[in-house]
Amino acid sequence: MRLRPTLAVARKDALDLVLNKSTLAVLLVPILVAILFALLGSALTGKTARLLIYNPGGSPIAQVLRNAFPGAEITAAQSAQEVQAAFAPNANPDFTAGLVVPPDFEASLRAGEQPRLALYVNGADVSDEQRQLLERALSDYSRSVLSPASPVQITTASVNPPGSSGGSLFGSGFSAFYAMLSLMTSLVIGTSLMPNLLVEEKETQTLRMLLVSPASLADIVAGKLLVGLAYQFLLGLVALAVLRAFMGQVPLVLLLLLVGSCLGIALGLLVGSIFKSVSAGGAFTGAVALVYFFPALFVGPIGQYFQDNTITQAMQALPTYYLASGLLAALQGQATPATALLDLGVVLLTTAALFIAAVWILWRQARVLAHV
Repeated sequence: MRLRPTLAVARKDALDLVLNKSTLAVLLVPILVAILFALLGSALTGKTARLLIYNPGGSPIAQVLRNAFPGAEITAAQSAQEVQAAFAPNANPDFTAGLVVPPDFEASLRAGEQPRLALYVNGADVSDEQRQLLERALSDYSRSVLSPASPVQITTASVNPPGSSGGSLFGSGFSAFYAMLSLMTSLVIGTSLMPNLLVEEKETQTLRMLLVSPASLADIVAGKLLVGLAYQFLLGLVALAVLRAFMGQVPLVLLLLLVGSCLGIALGLLVGSIFKSVSAGGAFTGAVALVYFFPALFVGPIGQYFQDNTITQAMQALPTYYLASGLLAALQGQATPATALLDLGVVLLTTAALFIAAVWILWRQARVLAHV
């Protein structure tokens, strides 16, 4: 692979995608989806959440509560009694939720003790179902610190009658979920654009001309991959910016976005190497889009209600499930090294397998063209 021919192919394809009205419309789809999710999140949030947190030891578990209410106003309490008084039975709290974290929380977990978390929720803003999700998130964090059999105890007090569909947690807590869905939707673009870059060359018989030019097959493929990856990653960044979702573990989010972009481009390269017409490749790509969207629906808050469902177990056989799971955990700031390595490993291995298969098919096609 040589740099100059690769960049020449990339420059040609980059301009063709922007100047073509149909492909330009496709490029705008992820941005429109991100705007839709942003409007949906704003409509459901209702008001800015206010959190009262007593955390003398500076435990990272407080971040779990903050991640459930992105954009919330945080007030640091001076004592556990201050939080308790704010959520007294006869009080009308100005706060959405409160949390009391004992000193040396992580050290107590590792020592085998049973530290107690005190969680307070305003039932006017947080429903019973949402409170249970929040309790589970706190428990999951404590398990990641120690072991699956974490001895943490959570005491929850709810002020005001809890509603069946509270406002703040539903609107704000799902912000990370909206961002993950938006990113997964954007990855379909790379899978749909990459086949067109190859198939159009076959339909117009220009692939043969490129192969007899100074550009080799490796140069051609590398140039097209570079264009597809650049557009795909840029669209993901734009979606994050529209949703204001640069939150949680941002470096891991960007790494997963890059790895996911590589997966989408590799899959698109395989589709482009197999099919010989744009219409056939487009129909297959439309079906592939479901492989991104459906697994994402069974990750996070929605998937918690269908954990033992057969469909959920089937979704876990797809690499995009691990990509969606990793993105959601990173956006919520709850990814651990073990889960991040698992998610990244599954996606990277799948990407490598797809890429090798696509290159092998293209190599065989190039040999046939060379003998014609």
